[in-house]
Amino acid sequence: MLSGYGRDARILIGANALGQTFLWFSFFIMPFYLKALGYGMKAMGVFFSAQTIVGGLFFLLAGPISLRLGYRRTLLLSALAGLAGRVLQVSAANWGVLFTGFVLVGVNMGLRQPNYNAYLSELVPDDKRHEAFSKSFGLGTLFNSLGVLLAGFLPGYLTGLSLAEETAYRVTFSLSILQFIFVIPALLVVRDVEVKEKRIRWERALILKILKFSLPSALIGLGAGITIPFMSLYFKIRFGETLSAISYVFFFQQLAMGLGSFGLPELVRRYGPVRVITSFQGTATFLFVIFPSIGTFVLAGAVYVLRAILMNIIWPINSSFMMGFFKTEEKATANGIQQAFSTFMRGIGNSLGGTLFALSLAYPFYATALLYAVATGLFYTFFRRYN
Repeated sequence: MLSGYGRDARILIGANALGQTFLWFSFFIMPFYLKALGYGMKAMGVFFSAQTIVGGLFFLLAGPISLRLGYRRTLLLSALAGLAGRVLQVSAANWGVLFTGFVLVGVNMGLRQPNYNAYLSELVPDDKRHEAFSKSFGLGTLFNSLGVLLAGFLPGYLTGLSLAEETAYRVTFSLSILQFIFVIPALLVVRDVEVKEKRIRWERALILKILKFSLPSALIGLGAGITIPFMSLYFKIRFGETLSAISYVFFFQQLAMGLGSFGLPELVRRYGPVRVITSFQGTATFLFVIFPSIGTFVLAGAVYVLRAILMNIIWPINSSFMMGFFKTEEKATANGIQQAFSTFMRGIGNSLGGTLFALSLAYPFYATALLYAVATGLFYTFFRRYN
């Protein structure tokens, strides 16, 4: 499956996939873990906002730091920050310790993805880049699905063994540390990629390229922020479903995305990256328009899974496509700025989403669909001649 990529790329993709098991695991279980610790929605908002803001700031710093340290050492620094953050979150000795844990996980979030994308793009041949990014995403997402399923069932199993609720959720959440136990050893054995130019020439053409990728990402981030963080609560409020039942929706979402991503490179070869990205996003936009009118949990779950596949499966292709526009020393910085745009706008979307959901269970989906439609149109306008 990973033949032709070289030893270091195979190690990087494999370790990332194993670590991903406990990435969505931690996202899914976190609100329930904090609730078991006695924290309310207001405190959760502070924790999540701190992580998002710090992540956005370090997206901007990801490129400059990698120019000094290199991609591998920056990823190692990121993993060590994430490990320390998770340990503090598991201990949760007091509010300050927990808050510091969220800050350190934000550092990990901001440094990791831009440098992972840049590093992987340098380790594989250009003609295999789309394929490598898709396989990395696919494997990671398949392991994600296992993590979500585990997070949905383990707390109930542990409380059935007479453990207190807080202890059951703490034991469950402690497994999130394994993400970094897999990644750190791998980063110690792979070689680094030399970045010859230690500074970036900020010319007009470079800035325009970054903005063309960042503006659609910002709109999609804003739209996603309005609805995605509230989806588990939406299913509970709209249909009255249990945590374990809702976890199945997210399990099948990750499983289907993981399996589907392996066929994506062939579609890109046949139709081109721009056409694939815009057609998938356009279909996902339509599904969000009709989503509020769906009256049963099973059908709503199926449509949500399909929408998630269409919207998320193209991100590795988008990232790979973007990497082809930039020089080695520009890649992490450009990708970091793009993700910073998305992250900051997602944070704004969280606030808008809370307000809109308080007014109606339908308005947030219409707002998200409108933003997705504009973002898709902009992306097609900017890049159609590069298909």
